[in-house]
Amino acid sequence: MPTFSGRKVAVGIGLEDPNDKGKAVAPTYGAPHLDISFKDSPTSKMNESALGTIIKNNGKTDVLVEGDGSISTKLWAKGLYYWLALVFGQKPTTTGVQGDTNAKEHLFTLRDDNNHISATMTIKEPNLSAQFAYAMADSVTFTWTPDDFPKVEVVFKSHKSKEISGGNVAYTIDDTEFLAKHAMFKIADDLAGLDAAPEAKDIKSLTLTITKNLQPQQTMDSKDTYGEILNGEFEVSVSIEKLYRDKTYRAMSYNDEHKALRVAFIDDKNKAGTKTDTSLTFDIAVAVFSGYEPSYGVSDIATEKIDAVMLLNTADFNKSITAKLVNKYTY
Repeated sequence: MPTFSGRKVAVGIGLEDPNDKGKAVAPTYGAPHLDISFKDSPTSKMNESALGTIIKNNGKTDVLVEGDGSISTKLWAKGLYYWLALVFGQKPTTTGVQGDTNAKEHLFTLRDDNNHISATMTIKEPNLSAQFAYAMADSVTFTWTPDDFPKVEVVFKSHKSKEISGGNVAYTIDDTEFLAKHAMFKIADDLAGLDAAPEAKDIKSLTLTITKNLQPQQTMDSKDTYGEILNGEFEVSVSIEKLYRDKTYRAMSYNDEHKALRVAFIDDKNKAGTKTDTSLTFDIAVAVFSGYEPSYGVSDIATEKIDAVMLLNTADFNKSITAKLVNKYTY
């Protein structure tokens, strides 16, 4: 085969049947990616048995082959559905938007167990077409800066790949992406106050990270790959950098204040229906500020970095974190 550039690699995803995880499915969405490191990753053991010579190694065996690595993309309105399902461990509750026939509201809530939904990742390139079944999200990181596209990076673990014939990956050409200007961050005393809360000012960068702490299980019957891949403890953190204007955020950090947080993207140009904005909204019911660090570079404008960690919402576990995706797509 002739040599080729990385742009010739196509990435597809399909959500697996929760009752038959690990059974590969065809891709239902082609993910326009920015970067990919997802691949088969072997763990090898060298045979060091002594054979009457000072030469150390006389063989090698792979004791484990796993799918491992990450995929990063822009925030595509259709594709976000798949990453969010992997984040929250289940498909959303989908309803129509009242008064706007074509608009769909997909509400994601956390599946509170260790058996989250899995996917099959299809990688197609000129030399190889392969499926990685039982793909699970280990961590999902959303990043925003004013001078770039908002992005999401998903770190995966999966069963080892199986080569396939064909493996068609189809892209949604009319899919739209969220832009930097669509972002919004809010802080309120509680969830009920988020809608009316003012948009936070002076944000220079924002990162939202959801970590699922996967615990892959290799057993006798799974041979040289994983059997089950279980999600472990669920953690959410938010980090922002902003211009340092006053002591407000310092006080919130040092006074152990609990706040509700909202990270949202609202596209008022590309409508979900005839009048409903395409949007993505994360609401965190209770967060505590876990880190505060001012920056005083002598040639720079002073900034402050604030870290927040989600706490359990004891009033309603299911509302500790939610995500609402509003778009025009039926899945």
